[in-house]
Amino acid sequence: MMSKNYVVKGSMRLKFEWKKFSKTVTADDEASARESTLSILGGNHGVRRFEVKINSITEEPVKAQ
Repeated sequence: MMSKNYVVKGSMRLKFEWKKFSKTVTADDEASARESTLSILGGNHGVRRFEVKINSITEEPVKAQ
């Protein structure tokens, strides 16, 4: 299976306010992209899964080289 690029958009709670985010991740499918995003945000910002709201996951078109 070929990996694709996905753009994941949503918001996360940092301290007492919600901040919007947009991440581009490489994954096999949307479920994997969701898990990867939650893992990245948790590792980098210490945000727990219930503090992340994902609004959209869209596949990014492959750029021809």
